[in-house]
Amino acid sequence: MTSRLVSDAQAVSSQWLNELDLVSLTERRLNASGLLDPGVGVDVVALGKASREMSAAAIAILGTRLRRRLTVCDEASASLNDRTPDLVVGEHPVPGEGSLNAGNALVTFLEEPSPADCTLFLLSGGASSLCVLLETPVTLQDLRGIWDAAILSGIDITTLNKIRASSSAIAGGGVLRHVRTARSQSLILVDNAISGVEWVASGMTYDYLPTAEEVTSLIDRIGLSKTPLGHRLLEASANRASALATPITSHHENAVLADPAMMLGYAIAEARRRGYRVLDMGSHVHGDVAVVSERWADALRREVASSDSVAVLGVGEVTVRVGGVGMGGRCQEFAWYMAKVLAEFDRDAAFVARASDGRDFIEGVGGAWVERSTMERALTSGLDWLAVAQANDTHSALRALGQLLEGGHTGWNLCDLYVALM
Repeated sequence: MTSRLVSDAQAVSSQWLNELDLVSLTERRLNASGLLDPGVGVDVVALGKASREMSAAAIAILGTRLRRRLTVCDEASASLNDRTPDLVVGEHPVPGEGSLNAGNALVTFLEEPSPADCTLFLLSGGASSLCVLLETPVTLQDLRGIWDAAILSGIDITTLNKIRASSSAIAGGGVLRHVRTARSQSLILVDNAISGVEWVASGMTYDYLPTAEEVTSLIDRIGLSKTPLGHRLLEASANRASALATPITSHHENAVLADPAMMLGYAIAEARRRGYRVLDMGSHVHGDVAVVSERWADALRREVASSDSVAVLGVGEVTVRVGGVGMGGRCQEFAWYMAKVLAEFDRDAAFVARASDGRDFIEGVGGAWVERSTMERALTSGLDWLAVAQANDTHSALRALGQLLEGGHTGWNLCDLYVALM
């Protein structure tokens, strides 16, 4: 029975990949925006982990309407044999020289004369790291410092994105000041479980004009107040505010292309098709991994006495405060915490956490699964649950138990999907 539960949980967590169709979603949005009208010329700018697939879909639909294109992607989705001038590779999750090159290439592309009537932005998660343009006096090394502070403090992704935007020349609406076409349109894959579409890619095409007090509060939350880096962030924010005083000359609209709720809907349908009664935890699952796992434990405890098969489903991104020196990812951490939860039940149970982009921080790992017997197997293998959790070394432990999910680039980025079956 337990092996069936694991098989079902993995199937439920991946069914959405068979259902969501990027081309049809894109065509519907382009048509609604009037970009498929005869004679309309379009420049395409695709940024983020899913940029290659989003760009390919739009270009196939636009046909002769396409005027120019620029794609910024990560190393995992770039092929060595198709590196062309209109494809730029940045670094993720910490920006590097490639990311800086991408930011400069983006501004150059937007400011060059174009015969297009509209600039089409295709945005997905990861863009705020893959494509950067720094506001003085912030440096690339400072971005590494921001990332390290974020990991140590355990802040959520929206807080991190606000900090990034407040020191960026293109995030938080800055990029719109460089658009030269009469119209611009954004189609966005939502991967933010807390604040939704507005903070994908650090709010690239949404104006963000924080007060000095708000920026000070953000810097304090990340533990950088009264530090040299904190002072540079405040100065960059002030410089950015002056730059954003420049009016936007393009008429811009933002629209959602796909969001986590779509993925969750297909998972729920598949669980019901397999005979499970569904408890929906929603598409905004977030918070510290220990707190969220206890929330899920309470949900399962309420169902223990029932006689039917139960599926607890949700989508989001848990937060991990990294204090150890081990390896892992959000999904692996969540699965490890859930192993302890499942061990307390008298009923067979399984849990799967899967990253929609196919990468749970570690290349080749898409997530992890656990079942009621995982804790017992871990003890037999000499693995101490608490020691693994404190060291944030869930990757090593789950690999030793053979309970990692194989990962690979999916062309999507819609948060993580969590499935518990009992």
